[in-house]
Amino acid sequence: MRALIAAIAILFASVSAANAQSSGNVRVIDPADAAAFIESIGAQAVQILRNQDITLEDREAQLRDIVEDSFNFRAIGRFALGSDTWDAASDAERTEYLYLFSTFLLQSYTRRFGGYSGQTLLINEARQHRDRDALVITTIETEGADSTDVTWLVRESEDGPRILDVIIDGTSMALTQKREFEAILAREQLTGLLELLRLRITRFSAES
Repeated sequence: MRALIAAIAILFASVSAANAQSSGNVRVIDPADAAAFIESIGAQAVQILRNQDITLEDREAQLRDIVEDSFNFRAIGRFALGSDTWDAASDAERTEYLYLFSTFLLQSYTRRFGGYSGQTLLINEARQHRDRDALVITTIETEGADSTDVTWLVRESEDGPRILDVIIDGTSMALTQKREFEAILAREQLTGLLELLRLRITRFSAES
């Protein structure tokens, strides 16, 4: 159930027309805009999940589109890989890694939605984070179960707001991924990590 809630939490965001302030070349997102962005796209995700008139595969495809447009996969991917490994990688390795990383995340989250059971998203607070980002603090409530605290780290980009991290009950998803990759890189280096991502993607495709 926790995996399902985590997957649902990941989907409550997408590209929007939220306005941002500018400070030189740095785009600063307004926390109110970040909150509206999370809330409105959350409603869109729930509507898709509740639609029983289309197949699970169609729902997953629509949710995958939301995820793909919501997250800054390049920034998250570079963070998860680590600056030393990223700097040492060739252009071809970076390109393949970012493709595999984004595909893996899309598959791993959007395939979990068959058991959706009416979770709702509540916006509790939005505040500035450091100089340019915003944190949107939310609660996901499930009837008959404990609520889940979810915080979204949002940054304005040239293409609109993008999610950099999701913190679920105090656990950073980006940091968790980074630690997993660090362990793999220590044993098998980048070649081993790329092979593992290829295998995971192939396995997801075979199971879908």
